[in-house]
Amino acid sequence: MDPLNRLLPIGMILLCIAAACSTEPTSVSQSNAPMSNAEVARGAVGSWEGTIPCADCPGIGYTLDLNPDSTYRERMVYQGRSATPFVQSGTWGVGNGRVQLKKQCTGNNQFALEGEALVMLDGDGNRIDSALADAYRLRRKSPDEPEDNPSLWREKYERGIDFAAIGNEPFWSLEIDLEKMIEFRLLDEEDGSVLTPIPVAEKPDLGEGTIYRVQTVTGNLEIRLMKETCVNTMTGRELPYMVTVLKDDTVFQGCGMYLRDSRLNGTWNLVELQGKKINPKDFDQNQPAMVIDLTEGKVSGSAGCNRITGTLEPIGDRINFGPLASTRMACPNMEVESQFLKVLSDGELRYRVGEERLELMLGGKVVAVFVRGD
Repeated sequence: MDPLNRLLPIGMILLCIAAACSTEPTSVSQSNAPMSNAEVARGAVGSWEGTIPCADCPGIGYTLDLNPDSTYRERMVYQGRSATPFVQSGTWGVGNGRVQLKKQCTGNNQFALEGEALVMLDGDGNRIDSALADAYRLRRKSPDEPEDNPSLWREKYERGIDFAAIGNEPFWSLEIDLEKMIEFRLLDEEDGSVLTPIPVAEKPDLGEGTIYRVQTVTGNLEIRLMKETCVNTMTGRELPYMVTVLKDDTVFQGCGMYLRDSRLNGTWNLVELQGKKINPKDFDQNQPAMVIDLTEGKVSGSAGCNRITGTLEPIGDRINFGPLASTRMACPNMEVESQFLKVLSDGELRYRVGEERLELMLGGKVVAVFVRGD
């Protein structure tokens, strides 16, 4: 068969034709990979790109992000046909020495790691044998921010994940939905992963944190989330929780954070702004305060004179307030109100929350302090 005639089916497979869908990755045959699954996982993490052949266009711009938390993002742009990319995401792992994307379809979901290249395989997990075979070798991109990618945390947040953690050596990930499940994943699929209903939370004897103990048919799992600054050894990023997972007799350590901290819910009265104390008696109308409703993703309250309403989205340790609408009353003292609204409008805000205190930070500096109200 002419090589070019084979490219269109391959391109169509990449789009995951619904009729070909299945829930398991295609098995790999005749694999003699010299590296272990763990070594392949370490080498594959990162962003890969290339231009793969296309039967009826100049080429397909292809980008594959393999994240250390076992998630991937695949992006394809058909050159000369449409600037709109085809994007899909999911989870990935390593089995039989091959990178496997867990797509809801058969097709090009397997890759072989060869030196500094990631080689796309055909639908059966074999190397593509054609005159254009070299075009299926993807090169590594230099990441700007290896892990501090808001879109990764956003995807988890939108799926309802309350806590997420990752670790390396070996790579593993943990996702906790406080209303449903715990999922612990290893990129080395032969070591197995665990998906289990969430058990009753326990408190540690020492320190602030949470412990989960799970007994499954595949073994025991103990998860400790300790409120202690943790530095990811691969990226250098600080996260607020030290995470330890004991799976049978193996210990995994890493860092994590709450993606949607339920303690944000409720009424918060402003007591300090830009380092200056706030006196409720200075306001003719209402003390500056906000009411956060995480279920609806909304915020309301008072800026001191005018009522405010809008949306908010906490992702990781960041909190983004959407456009805020306010009434248009004029009051004698509007300086605090103007500063307050300006703080809430900054897109780079981070937060730190406890049971009775909420701090908003900008560039590592606390810019607003609240205490819980009635």
